[in-house]
Amino acid sequence: MALASRLRDSSAMRELGASAHARWSAMSARERGLVSVALTVVALALAWLVLLRPALHTEAQAPARIRELRTELARAQAQADELASLARQPAAPAAPARLDSVLKQWMQQHGAQAQVTMLPNGPELRLQGLSATALADFARSARSDWGAQVRTAKLTLRDSKLSGSIGLQLSQAPAGGADTQGLP
Repeated sequence: MALASRLRDSSAMRELGASAHARWSAMSARERGLVSVALTVVALALAWLVLLRPALHTEAQAPARIRELRTELARAQAQADELASLARQPAAPAAPARLDSVLKQWMQQHGAQAQVTMLPNGPELRLQGLSATALADFARSARSDWGAQVRTAKLTLRDSKLSGSIGLQLSQAPAGGADTQGLP
């Protein structure tokens, strides 16, 4: 069946080509010239709209986008360096008794929404809307204020806001210290 439809399609194309050739032959020289000019204008307009205009637009926008991406990369590298230096520092020994509410409050103060799940090895945060600049502040606060360090981070950046999950690892409480695992 496919072969039969291909043969019909190719014979239809031949008929269409023969019909167009017959019309072309029947035209006067002036009409042929006008049709040629019209076809050339249409072909140039299509080439402009499909090929050249998008390429020129991309080329015009590229330097600004490259500068923007380089700035964002430099900021991300600075934050990564700061996070690495924080990771090398010892964590504070104790966390607040209600760490889940403290974490939610911290996120709200920094314009983000968070859901906190307390796990045996530390809290897991599902967050939305955290600014990229606040991430280093979060890691610093986790270290110094809550006795925790960032264990895992699976974040995506969209419109300068981070969304995803962050897992914290709580440090051990000093001997005779209070419960630091979050929920009482």
